Amino acid sequence: MTLNSSQSNSDSVEINEKPRVLYLDDDQMNLDAFRANFRDSFTVFTSTTPVDAYHLIEAEKIQIAIADHNMPSMSGVEFLESISSDFPCVQRILLTGHTELVPLVEAVNKGKVFRILTKPFNMKEISGMISEAWKQCRDIMVQEKLIQQLKRQNAQFEFILRQRLLS
Repeated sequence: MTLNSSQSNSDSVEINEKPRVLYLDDDQMNLDAFRANFRDSFTVFTSTTPVDAYHLIEAEKIQIAIADHNMPSMSGVEFLESISSDFPCVQRILLTGHTELVPLVEAVNKGKVFRILTKPFNMKEISGMISEAWKQCRDIMVQEKLIQQLKRQNAQFEFILRQRLLS
C-alpha cells in the first residue's frame, strides 16, 4: 500500500507491536551505535540522507522519526517539517548540539517536534523519549480507530433515519 498525505501512517499497524523508529543522521557511526543499542527494544531503521529517510517512513510505516539537526543537505528541522505535513501521525524528535533558542523554537514551530534532545545524549534518555513518543503514537492510533468507528455508526444511523423518513 502506498501512503499519501491523506492516509495515516498507522494503517495496518498493530498498537501492541514494537515501535518502528527511524534515525536520520549523516554520521554512520551514530547510526550503527543507535541500531546496536536499540534493535532489541524497537524496530530500527536508519538513513544517512533525508530522501532515503522519507521513503523509509512511507514504505516501512515509521511511527517515530529522529533527525540530527546538523546535516549537510538539509537540516533536521527542515526534514521534520517536510514529514509533518505528509505524515502527521509520525512523532518527531530532533537531536541537536545547539542550545541556542532560535533553532529550538524553529524546531517546535516548523518541525512540530515531539521532543528535542541535546547532544551528547545518553541511551537511557533517548529510550525514555522513544517510549513517550510511542505512547503518544498509540493514543493517536486508538483515537483514529474510534473516530472511524463513530463515522461508520453515524452513517448507519443516517441511513436508518432516511429509511424511516421515507416510509
